[in-house]
Amino acid sequence: MKFQLVMKKTGEIITVTDSRIFGLNEAKAYYVRMKQLKEKEFDKLYEVEEYKRPKGMPPVHRVVKWWKDESLNMDLEKD
Repeated sequence: MKFQLVMKKTGEIITVTDSRIFGLNEAKAYYVRMKQLKEKEFDKLYEVEEYKRPKGMPPVHRVVKWWKDESLNMDLEKD
């Protein structure tokens, strides 16, 4: 699951963490340690929430099947 660190005053996303072992509490603890703040001070400045992809942003995990577009004919010179 992904979590994002957000500035409370501006709503700006500072960073996004993607970890399958994190829950919301673990993500918050991680960000508190990363910012080296006490939890009360951290809570005044930041919020930790589930990641929300901005509207209009293309999907991140697109699978490109390049081999489907490749021609089966090799460009070998014939003698």
